[in-house]
Amino acid sequence: MSGKHDTPVQIPSRDADLAQDQRSIVVVDDDRQLAELMREFLTDEGYRVTVCAHGDQAFAVIRSLLPDLIILDVRMAEIGGLGVLYLLSTDLQTRRIPVLMCTAVSAGEMQPWQDVLDEKGVPILYKPFKLDQLANHIAAML
Repeated sequence: MSGKHDTPVQIPSRDADLAQDQRSIVVVDDDRQLAELMREFLTDEGYRVTVCAHGDQAFAVIRSLLPDLIILDVRMAEIGGLGVLYLLSTDLQTRRIPVLMCTAVSAGEMQPWQDVLDEKGVPILYKPFKLDQLANHIAAML
């Protein structure tokens, strides 16, 4: 059985031949095409980007890298973005990392979670979006 969850996550060393002042972003999205598009765009914008396609692996990846920002899809297999956000918020080392939720879920479907996300200062970027919208959100958060 071949699918979108077959490839293991590769975690680069925090100081692997990259400038120390380069901001790092972890993109957690099981849509491989979108994740790759964001990785390419954000790398071109000067960010160090790690992609994780699995919600159930995201917390370990984020915990090991401690990035400057996390872009987190809402709906994923196993653990969704809201579950990952909960894990991040309960961990002393990760709870202050800014998170941008990224979703194809409608605003109406997200409404029950809106108060919690607002309280945590977590904005939502609705798919489809333009890359300049992504860049603007990131610039405002870093």
